[in-house]
Amino acid sequence: MNSNSKEAVRVTAWAAILGGIFAYLNVGFMLMVTQGDMSVSLDGAAMLGFPAEIREFFRLSMLADILGFYLPVLVIGGYLWSIFREEAGTLGDIAVLAIALYVTLGVIGAALQLSVLNPLADAHAAGGEAAKAAEVIWTSIAVGSQQGLWWCEGPVVLFWGLVVGGHLKRAGWGRSVLLPLSVVGWCFGLFFLAGFFPQLTGLSAALLVLVVLIFPMWMILFGTQLLRRSTYILATG
Repeated sequence: MNSNSKEAVRVTAWAAILGGIFAYLNVGFMLMVTQGDMSVSLDGAAMLGFPAEIREFFRLSMLADILGFYLPVLVIGGYLWSIFREEAGTLGDIAVLAIALYVTLGVIGAALQLSVLNPLADAHAAGGEAAKAAEVIWTSIAVGSQQGLWWCEGPVVLFWGLVVGGHLKRAGWGRSVLLPLSVVGWCFGLFFLAGFFPQLTGLSAALLVLVVLIFPMWMILFGTQLLRRSTYILATG
């Protein structure tokens, strides 16, 4: 393992570990805002009427979302593509494009909500027609982000997970990494399908809970095992 490879492993491993931590922070901040009822985040009157400190928790949750569920996954995806590039071939190329699309959709959705919340809340505080317009704008942005941009993440994460999972398995990674990745991928895919059917709202919510609990855990497990594997290779190489 050359110095460039060692540096890439360390960067990827720590990006995964820190990403998992930020992802759980995203969940914690969101719970502080919504008290477990995610529909609150789609309600313009409720979100814009919150006190400034509650809105700041939501903005922090979106920042943690970007630093947790998205940007670190781009690092992980790029690293795995680099080491499996030759054997993965065209499917590997498609997979890395898929995970890049996932990150793009996710960051856009989170950044939009983070950036417009306070300006719209200021407009809402003025009352009258401005308040009604601000509520409509927030609801439109939140629904478009959460049920549009983030909903489209489903099939690309499933495809990436299937491709990457197969190569990790052939490379000797254990079930502690492979099983959570498989569960996350299929939850994303089923979440996408369930979004077509309003009567499956409960299933969609359950799948979302599984994703936000298991995906960060997978990132932390992957990062710690990547560090251990690299240490073992250096010690025995």
